[in-house]
Amino acid sequence: MVSRGCSSFVRLLVFFVLLSMSGCGLQSGTGQLTGGREAAPAPSCSGISARVVEVIDGDTVSVAFLPGPAVRPKGEGYIISGPQGPVQVFQREKVRLIGVDAPETGGKGQTGGLFGVKARNYTRQMLLNRVITLEFDVVSRDRYGRLLAYVYLEENLFNRLLLRAGYAQVYTSPPNLLHFEELLTAQRQAMESGRGLWGVRDFNAGRVIGNRRSYVYHRPGCTGLPALINRVWFDSEKDAVLAGYHACKSCFSRSPQEVGNWR
Repeated sequence: MVSRGCSSFVRLLVFFVLLSMSGCGLQSGTGQLTGGREAAPAPSCSGISARVVEVIDGDTVSVAFLPGPAVRPKGEGYIISGPQGPVQVFQREKVRLIGVDAPETGGKGQTGGLFGVKARNYTRQMLLNRVITLEFDVVSRDRYGRLLAYVYLEENLFNRLLLRAGYAQVYTSPPNLLHFEELLTAQRQAMESGRGLWGVRDFNAGRVIGNRRSYVYHRPGCTGLPALINRVWFDSEKDAVLAGYHACKSCFSRSPQEVGNWR
Protein backbone atom coordinates (compact mmCIF):
# COMPACT_ATOMS: atom_id res chain seq x y z
CA MET A 1 0.00 0.00 0.00
CA VAL A 2 1.30 3.45 -0.88
CA SER A 3 1.38 5.78 2.10
CA ARG A 4 -0.50 9.09 1.98
CA GLY A 5 2.77 11.06 2.15
CA CYS A 6 4.26 9.10 -0.75
CA SER A 7 1.09 9.55 -2.81
CA SER A 8 1.24 13.32 -2.28
CA PHE A 9 4.87 13.35 -3.36
CA VAL A 10 4.06 11.44 -6.57
CA ARG A 11 1.24 13.85 -7.44
CA LEU A 12 3.57 16.81 -6.88
CA LEU A 13 6.27 15.23 -9.04
CA VAL A 14 3.79 14.65 -11.89
CA PHE A 15 2.64 18.28 -11.65
CA PHE A 16 6.16 19.65 -12.12
CA VAL A 17 6.89 17.25 -15.00
CA LEU A 18 3.75 18.43 -16.82
CA LEU A 19 4.64 22.04 -16.07
CA SER A 20 8.09 21.67 -17.62
CA MET A 21 6.65 19.96 -20.68
CA SER A 22 4.25 22.86 -21.26
CA GLY A 23 7.13 25.30 -21.78
CA CYS A 24 5.58 27.70 -19.21
CA GLY A 25 8.16 27.39 -16.49
CA LEU A 26 8.29 29.51 -13.34
CA GLN A 27 10.32 32.33 -14.82
CA SER A 28 10.13 36.10 -14.46
CA GLY A 29 6.65 37.24 -15.32
CA THR A 30 4.86 33.95 -14.55
CA GLY A 31 2.93 35.08 -11.54
CA GLN A 32 5.77 35.37 -9.02
CA LEU A 33 6.15 38.58 -7.05
CA THR A 34 8.21 41.19 -8.91
CA GLY A 35 8.86 44.59 -7.34
CA GLY A 36 6.27 43.91 -4.65
CA ARG A 37 3.43 42.97 -6.99
CA GLU A 38 2.38 39.92 -8.96
CA ALA A 39 3.86 39.86 -12.43
CA ALA A 40 1.86 39.31 -15.61
CA PRO A 41 1.75 35.82 -17.15
CA ALA A 42 4.75 34.78 -19.24
CA PRO A 43 4.34 36.10 -22.80
CA SER A 44 5.09 32.70 -24.30
CA CYS A 45 2.03 31.38 -22.47
CA SER A 46 -0.28 34.38 -22.89
CA GLY A 47 -1.30 33.59 -26.48
CA ILE A 48 -1.87 37.27 -27.31
CA SER A 49 -0.44 37.26 -30.82
CA ALA A 50 -0.55 39.81 -33.62
CA ARG A 51 1.10 40.52 -36.95
CA VAL A 52 2.99 43.80 -37.43
CA VAL A 53 1.43 45.47 -40.48
CA GLU A 54 3.12 48.89 -40.26
CA VAL A 55 6.11 50.46 -38.51
CA ILE A 56 5.36 54.09 -37.66
CA ASP A 57 8.65 54.86 -35.93
CA GLY A 58 11.21 53.15 -33.75
CA ASP A 59 8.89 52.66 -30.78
CA THR A 60 5.42 52.52 -32.38
CA VAL A 61 3.90 49.92 -34.69
CA SER A 62 0.48 48.97 -36.03
CA VAL A 63 -0.64 45.38 -35.52
CA ALA A 64 -3.47 43.12 -36.69
CA PHE A 65 -4.56 40.75 -33.93
CA LEU A 66 -4.70 37.02 -34.59
CA PRO A 67 -7.78 35.24 -33.14
CA GLY A 68 -7.11 32.55 -30.57
CA PRO A 69 -8.03 31.37 -27.08
CA ALA A 70 -6.62 34.61 -25.59
CA VAL A 71 -7.92 36.86 -28.41
CA ARG A 72 -11.68 36.36 -28.53
CA PRO A 73 -13.89 38.07 -31.15
CA LYS A 74 -16.35 40.68 -29.89
CA GLY A 75 -18.23 43.03 -32.18
CA GLU A 76 -15.82 44.59 -34.67
CA GLY A 77 -12.79 43.71 -32.57
CA TYR A 78 -11.55 41.38 -29.85
CA ILE A 79 -11.38 40.94 -26.10
CA ILE A 80 -7.93 40.15 -24.75
CA SER A 81 -6.74 39.57 -21.20
CA GLY A 82 -4.65 42.15 -19.34
CA PRO A 83 -3.28 42.14 -15.76
CA GLN A 84 -6.10 44.44 -14.66
CA GLY A 85 -8.83 42.58 -16.53
CA PRO A 86 -10.21 42.24 -20.08
CA VAL A 87 -9.12 44.81 -22.68
CA GLN A 88 -11.29 45.67 -25.70
CA VAL A 89 -9.27 46.10 -28.91
CA PHE A 90 -10.01 46.68 -32.57
CA GLN A 91 -8.84 44.26 -35.25
CA ARG A 92 -5.99 46.67 -35.98
CA GLU A 93 -4.33 48.83 -33.31
CA LYS A 94 -1.36 51.12 -32.80
CA VAL A 95 1.02 49.75 -30.18
CA ARG A 96 3.47 51.94 -28.28
CA LEU A 97 6.37 50.00 -26.78
CA ILE A 98 6.50 50.35 -23.00
CA GLY A 99 9.62 51.76 -21.38
CA VAL A 100 11.43 53.08 -24.47
CA ASP A 101 11.58 56.38 -26.35
CA ALA A 102 13.07 56.34 -29.84
CA PRO A 103 14.19 59.55 -31.59
CA GLU A 104 11.63 61.37 -33.73
CA THR A 105 11.58 60.74 -37.47
CA GLY A 106 10.24 64.19 -38.39
CA GLY A 107 7.03 65.39 -40.01
CA LYS A 108 4.11 67.43 -38.66
CA GLY A 109 6.39 70.36 -37.88
CA GLN A 110 8.93 68.26 -35.98
CA THR A 111 12.63 68.06 -36.73
CA GLY A 112 13.74 64.53 -37.40
CA GLY A 113 17.25 63.24 -36.92
CA LEU A 114 19.70 60.64 -38.05
CA PHE A 115 18.88 58.13 -35.33
CA GLY A 116 15.15 58.64 -35.69
CA VAL A 117 15.39 57.19 -39.18
CA LYS A 118 17.84 54.51 -38.07
CA ALA A 119 15.57 53.48 -35.19
CA ARG A 120 12.56 53.20 -37.52
CA ASN A 121 14.57 51.18 -40.05
CA TYR A 122 15.79 48.84 -37.31
CA THR A 123 12.26 48.21 -36.03
CA ARG A 124 10.98 47.78 -39.59
CA GLN A 125 13.70 45.26 -40.40
CA MET A 126 13.05 43.28 -37.23
CA LEU A 127 9.25 43.38 -36.92
CA LEU A 128 7.45 44.23 -40.17
CA ASN A 129 5.19 41.34 -41.28
CA ARG A 130 6.36 39.26 -38.33
CA VAL A 131 4.09 37.60 -35.77
CA ILE A 132 4.76 38.98 -32.30
CA THR A 133 3.50 38.31 -28.79
CA LEU A 134 2.19 41.17 -26.66
CA GLU A 135 2.54 41.48 -22.91
CA PHE A 136 0.65 44.16 -20.98
CA ASP A 137 1.42 45.98 -17.76
CA VAL A 138 -0.80 47.86 -15.30
CA VAL A 139 -1.92 50.61 -17.73
CA SER A 140 -2.93 49.26 -21.15
CA ARG A 141 -3.50 52.54 -23.09
CA ASP A 142 -1.87 55.98 -23.20
CA ARG A 143 -3.60 59.35 -23.45
CA TYR A 144 -3.59 59.07 -27.26
CA GLY A 145 -5.49 55.78 -27.17
CA ARG A 146 -2.52 53.65 -28.24
CA LEU A 147 -2.04 50.24 -26.67
CA LEU A 148 0.97 50.04 -24.37
CA ALA A 149 2.80 46.74 -24.52
CA TYR A 150 6.02 44.80 -24.32
CA VAL A 151 6.68 43.19 -27.68
CA TYR A 152 8.23 39.75 -27.98
CA LEU A 153 9.78 38.45 -31.17
CA GLU A 154 9.84 34.73 -30.51
CA GLU A 155 11.36 34.66 -26.99
CA ASN A 156 13.22 37.98 -27.29
CA LEU A 157 11.89 41.15 -25.65
CA PHE A 158 12.14 43.62 -28.52
CA ASN A 159 11.91 46.65 -26.21
CA ARG A 160 15.22 45.50 -24.74
CA LEU A 161 16.79 44.78 -28.15
CA LEU A 162 15.97 48.34 -29.28
CA LEU A 163 17.71 49.79 -26.23
CA ARG A 164 20.70 47.46 -26.47
CA ALA A 165 21.26 48.53 -30.09
CA GLY A 166 21.36 52.18 -29.00
CA TYR A 167 18.26 53.23 -30.95
CA ALA A 168 16.18 54.39 -27.98
CA GLN A 169 16.38 55.73 -24.43
CA VAL A 170 14.64 54.26 -21.41
CA TYR A 171 11.35 56.08 -20.81
CA THR A 172 10.16 55.06 -17.37
CA SER A 173 6.44 55.62 -16.91
CA PRO A 174 5.00 54.33 -13.61
CA PRO A 175 3.11 52.18 -12.86
CA ASN A 176 4.28 50.24 -15.95
CA LEU A 177 7.50 48.97 -14.35
CA LEU A 178 7.34 45.23 -14.99
CA HIS A 179 10.62 45.10 -16.95
CA PHE A 180 12.24 48.29 -15.60
CA GLU A 181 15.51 46.71 -14.43
CA GLU A 182 15.93 44.64 -17.58
CA LEU A 183 15.41 47.66 -19.84
CA LEU A 184 17.70 49.85 -17.77
CA THR A 185 20.48 47.26 -17.92
CA ALA A 186 20.23 47.19 -21.73
CA GLN A 187 20.49 50.99 -21.89
CA ARG A 188 23.53 51.06 -19.61
CA GLN A 189 25.27 48.52 -21.83
CA ALA A 190 24.59 50.64 -24.92
CA MET A 191 25.80 53.81 -23.17
CA GLU A 192 29.01 52.17 -21.97
CA SER A 193 29.73 50.91 -25.49
CA GLY A 194 28.75 54.18 -27.20
CA ARG A 195 26.34 52.34 -29.46
CA GLY A 196 23.87 54.17 -31.67
CA LEU A 197 22.71 57.55 -30.42
CA TRP A 198 24.94 57.30 -27.35
CA GLY A 199 27.97 57.83 -29.58
CA VAL A 200 26.79 61.41 -30.30
CA ARG A 201 24.55 62.28 -27.37
CA ASP A 202 25.67 65.31 -25.36
CA PHE A 203 24.85 65.78 -21.68
CA ASN A 204 24.37 69.10 -19.92
CA ALA A 205 26.76 69.86 -17.06
CA GLY A 206 25.58 70.54 -13.51
CA ARG A 207 23.28 68.88 -11.01
CA VAL A 208 19.69 68.02 -11.87
CA ILE A 209 16.61 67.23 -9.80
CA GLY A 210 14.61 64.10 -10.47
CA ASN A 211 10.99 63.40 -9.63
CA ARG A 212 10.93 59.97 -8.04
CA ARG A 213 7.24 59.55 -8.94
CA SER A 214 7.36 60.45 -12.64
CA TYR A 215 11.04 59.67 -13.41
CA VAL A 216 11.47 63.10 -15.03
CA TYR A 217 14.54 65.22 -14.23
CA HIS A 218 14.67 69.03 -14.19
CA ARG A 219 17.09 71.91 -13.97
CA PRO A 220 17.16 73.42 -10.45
CA GLY A 221 15.34 76.54 -11.65
CA CYS A 222 12.55 74.76 -13.53
CA THR A 223 8.99 75.92 -12.77
CA GLY A 224 7.86 72.31 -12.85
CA LEU A 225 9.96 71.04 -9.94
CA PRO A 226 8.30 68.29 -7.88
CA ALA A 227 7.36 68.58 -4.22
CA LEU A 228 10.33 68.31 -1.84
CA ILE A 229 9.33 64.81 -0.73
CA ASN A 230 9.59 63.54 -4.32
CA ARG A 231 12.92 65.17 -5.22
CA VAL A 232 16.09 63.20 -5.82
CA TRP A 233 19.35 64.97 -6.73
CA PHE A 234 21.77 63.75 -9.39
CA ASP A 235 25.31 65.08 -9.81
CA SER A 236 24.86 65.22 -13.58
CA GLU A 237 22.31 64.72 -16.34
CA LYS A 238 24.11 61.52 -17.33
CA ASP A 239 23.65 60.10 -13.82
CA ALA A 240 19.93 60.76 -14.08
CA VAL A 241 19.72 58.96 -17.43
CA LEU A 242 21.70 56.02 -16.02
CA ALA A 243 19.06 55.77 -13.28
CA GLY A 244 16.24 55.56 -15.83
CA TYR A 245 15.05 59.19 -15.72
CA HIS A 246 14.21 61.31 -18.78
CA ALA A 247 14.45 65.07 -19.33
CA CYS A 248 11.77 67.66 -18.69
CA LYS A 249 11.10 69.10 -22.15
CA SER A 250 10.26 72.57 -20.85
CA CYS A 251 13.56 73.24 -19.05
CA PHE A 252 16.08 71.33 -21.17
CA SER A 253 16.88 72.90 -24.51
CA ARG A 254 18.66 70.74 -27.07
CA SER A 255 21.98 71.63 -28.59
CA PRO A 256 22.30 71.79 -32.41
CA GLN A 257 24.08 68.44 -32.34
CA GLU A 258 21.27 66.82 -30.36
CA VAL A 259 18.55 68.31 -32.54
CA GLY A 260 20.21 66.80 -35.60
CA ASN A 261 20.92 63.39 -34.12
CA TRP A 262 18.58 62.76 -31.19
CA ARG A 263 15.32 64.58 -31.83
